[in-house]
Amino acid sequence: MLALSFCLAIGTTASAQNVAPIVAAPIAAFTEYAGAPARSIDLTPVFSDPDASTAVQLSVLLPSSTGIFNIALDGQHKPNTVANFLNYVNSGRYFMTDPTTHTLASSFVHRSVSGFVVQGGGFIGTVDPANPNNARPTAVTTFPAIQNEPGISNKLGTIAMAKLADNPNSATSQWFINLANNGGPPADLDTQNGGFTVFGHVTGNGMTTVNAIAALPTYNLGSPFDSLPLRNYTSPNPIKVTNLVSISAITIISPLTFTAISDNEAVATATISGKSLLVTGLQPGTAHITAKATDLDGAFVSQTFNVMVTTGPARLANISTRAQVGTSDVLIGGFIVSGSGSKRILIRSLGPSLISLGVTNALLNPTLELHAQDGTLLFSNDNWTTAPNKQEISDTGRAPSSSQEPAILTTLAPGKYTAIVRGVGNTTGVALVEIYDQDSGPGPLLANLSTRADVATGPNVMIGGVIVTSNKTFVVRALGPTLTKFGLANVLPDPALELRNAQGALVDSNDNWQTSPQKTQIHASGVAPPNPAEPAVYVSLPAGNFTAIVHGVGATPTGTALVEVYPQ
Repeated sequence: MLALSFCLAIGTTASAQNVAPIVAAPIAAFTEYAGAPARSIDLTPVFSDPDASTAVQLSVLLPSSTGIFNIALDGQHKPNTVANFLNYVNSGRYFMTDPTTHTLASSFVHRSVSGFVVQGGGFIGTVDPANPNNARPTAVTTFPAIQNEPGISNKLGTIAMAKLADNPNSATSQWFINLANNGGPPADLDTQNGGFTVFGHVTGNGMTTVNAIAALPTYNLGSPFDSLPLRNYTSPNPIKVTNLVSISAITIISPLTFTAISDNEAVATATISGKSLLVTGLQPGTAHITAKATDLDGAFVSQTFNVMVTTGPARLANISTRAQVGTSDVLIGGFIVSGSGSKRILIRSLGPSLISLGVTNALLNPTLELHAQDGTLLFSNDNWTTAPNKQEISDTGRAPSSSQEPAILTTLAPGKYTAIVRGVGNTTGVALVEIYDQDSGPGPLLANLSTRADVATGPNVMIGGVIVTSNKTFVVRALGPTLTKFGLANVLPDPALELRNAQGALVDSNDNWQTSPQKTQIHASGVAPPNPAEPAVYVSLPAGNFTAIVHGVGATPTGTALVEVYPQ
């Protein structure tokens, strides 16, 4: 066991005081379209807690219950000390697998001095290999010592770093909570040994739990356990791990919680999801949204802003394509973001979810990549639940139903982009790629959506879906022979196109675009297929869901094809 010591004494001054949260970056008024996806606003830059950059929750085993208390960590004023503490938390060094029992062992409060401090972070409650019924603590494996950061007073309820006597820059893993105002005489913790670094404070009624620890009987087992608090223990019996005041869990939590309310829910609603505010426009009008941030001590601040909801213009909100994914014939979705500013896009690929829809040869483990026009890989994902913004993906209401399916939610500048779906481990099967416009108000538009895939026969034809928000004219085309110009060999030589509504009724169809009654409009659009054997339709569509089906005709009904949708 590692023996650590530091020099402390008892004193009294004023207790720690909480600093209320503030509005750091107010939310400006904005316009939202009725019926559009909810606008997601990250509240972490909007509100700030001046004395809490993050927080942790500690669970402590008491004689007959588990005590909980929260600690606000002041990383804004003591960044190195907070980073050091979080390093121990995130790396799991306050826990270890007991080499004897092979179960998880946790750190414990190893020092309690009435009216002074309770201390932990130095030792883990492991058993004696020679006698597993008895405890034999193991020292926490430490990182290098850190530079001292004094400056905040050691008041009642604050947490500070322990260190070696006569060595100001020796703090590693051990911490203590002040049970009194120890900054001034006679303890002088604010000046003794270079000053002890306070880096946070116990919040709310958490000192009730800390005081319960301090009220436990203590025993002198020699340094560093000369004032060891124990629970459910009778001397002189051997000390068991179950007698230690174990810290069974240390969880990082947010220092702020959020609420929101709309004064006109018929026009716009406001809900909170984690750290995000979701504003959904329902019908034209104006609503006042109030967002509120409350810290762990109950102090709060709020901000009110206006949302104007209008009827949005017709736009292409989504395209989806179902097709066969091979080892080399991957499924490729392309889109163009036009205009100025940025656009929020959700891209997802479905495989296992298709089984419930009757697709027996679904791709069981699709993976997704998003590339820029020059081929640069921007993002990739295999399973959407591993995405760093998985909560935001869930908030869209469009998260894949299977954890084996990928999704990418991001904000993109104007330009051309490509989404590629492959099977993990070169597996094959039918998959669906979908691209959603997640913008809720004015901004850039999706100028073009396209998908390239392998077209087979029967149920394995290429099926593309689009969602239209209101009346809009489109050119929908399918390319096959033209793709040879781009180095593709196994192209669909004679594609045909059908456009159907959500009920399956045929809206329009074409085999060769020059035979279309709207060939003049198709030609004037500037996106007529280069090859006369390729189909296109020029249609005005109402709001709703539509399906474009690409299949082959003639002697060779299979090959790679491209389906594209162009708003006019």
